[in-house]
Amino acid sequence: MMLRVENLSVSFRTDEGMITPVEGVQFGLDAGRTLGIVGESGSGKSVSTKALMRLLPNSARLSANTRMTFVDKRGETIEIEKLRPGSRALRRLRGGEIGMIFQEPMASFSPVYTIGNQIMETIRLHRGLKGAKARELAVETLSKVGISNPSARIDQYPHELSGGMRQRCMIALALSAEPRLLIADEPTTALDVTIQAQVLDLMHDLQRELGMAMIFITHDLGVIAQIAQDVAVMYLGTIVEQGPVRDVLQTPAHPYTRDLIAAIPRLDRLEHRLHTVPGEIPSPSARPTGCSFRTRCSDAIDGLCATKTPPVTDLGGGRMVRCHRHYPERTAT
Repeated sequence: MMLRVENLSVSFRTDEGMITPVEGVQFGLDAGRTLGIVGESGSGKSVSTKALMRLLPNSARLSANTRMTFVDKRGETIEIEKLRPGSRALRRLRGGEIGMIFQEPMASFSPVYTIGNQIMETIRLHRGLKGAKARELAVETLSKVGISNPSARIDQYPHELSGGMRQRCMIALALSAEPRLLIADEPTTALDVTIQAQVLDLMHDLQRELGMAMIFITHDLGVIAQIAQDVAVMYLGTIVEQGPVRDVLQTPAHPYTRDLIAAIPRLDRLEHRLHTVPGEIPSPSARPTGCSFRTRCSDAIDGLCATKTPPVTDLGGGRMVRCHRHYPERTAT
C-alpha cells in the first residue's frame, strides 16, 4: 500500500482550550487509485489532508499515536508524522512526492509573480531544471492541462486569467514535479458545470497517463461517483463509512450517507422539495456524547447512541461503518 493513515487525530490550541476537529481517522490508498473524501463543511476533510502535507498551523498538534506512512518514488517508506519542520525530507515530500490542488487558486498563486515563474520554481526545486529547460517543461505542462497558447499564457499574472484557466494552472503547478500522490481539495467548487466537467475529465486523463494516486475532497457525491474508486464519508472529524464507491452509493450503511445521497437533486423529482439533513453539524468543541451523529439521526437508538461511541464494523468487501445499527448484539442490550 502506497499510503497508510492510522489514528490521525488533530487538535488545535484556542482561547477556549484545545479542540479536536479530526479524531481517529484511518484509511489507505494504493498506487493509481482515487479515494474520494466527502462530507459537509466542517467535517474535517481539509484538515486531514493538510496534516498529510504537514501544512497545519503551529497551534495544531498531532496525537502521539498518529501514524502516516508513505512509499516514495524510490520505494522508501517515509514516516510523515516524524518529519521535522523545515527539513529537506519534508520539502522533498511537499510538491515532489505529494502535490496539492487548493480550493481557491486565486489565493494559492502569488499575485506579484507570473504563472510561469511559479511553475518554474517548482520545477527547479523538485526536478533540478533551470532556465530555458525549466521554461520549456512549464509550457509543456500548461499545454498538457489544456491551456491554449501556453507559450504566451506562461508570462501572464493570475488576475489576467479566468477562474477555469487559473484552476488548470493550479493543476499544472501541482503536476509539474510529477508527484506520486495528488491531493485535490474541492478543485471544482467555484467553477460552472461545463468547466467542472472539463476539469474532472482532465484530472482523470492525467491520472491514467501519469499513474499517480489521488485523494479527491468534495461535498458532491455526484463528483465522487464520476472520479473515485473508493469513498470515505466524514462527519465531525471521523470517517463514519468507507468502501468502494459503487457499493457505498448503491447500498449506504450509515444514516448520514443515506441523507447525503437523498439530498442530491434529481431531474425526475422536480415537483418534490429537496431533502436536507436535519439540524447542523456541531462544533468540535461541543461534540455530542456517544455517536456524534445522533443529534441529527432519525435512526438513533434510545439509551445506546447517546452513551456509547459506535465502534468500527467490518462489512466485508473493503467496507466499514461506524453505526450501532450494525451491532445487533449491542442493539438488543
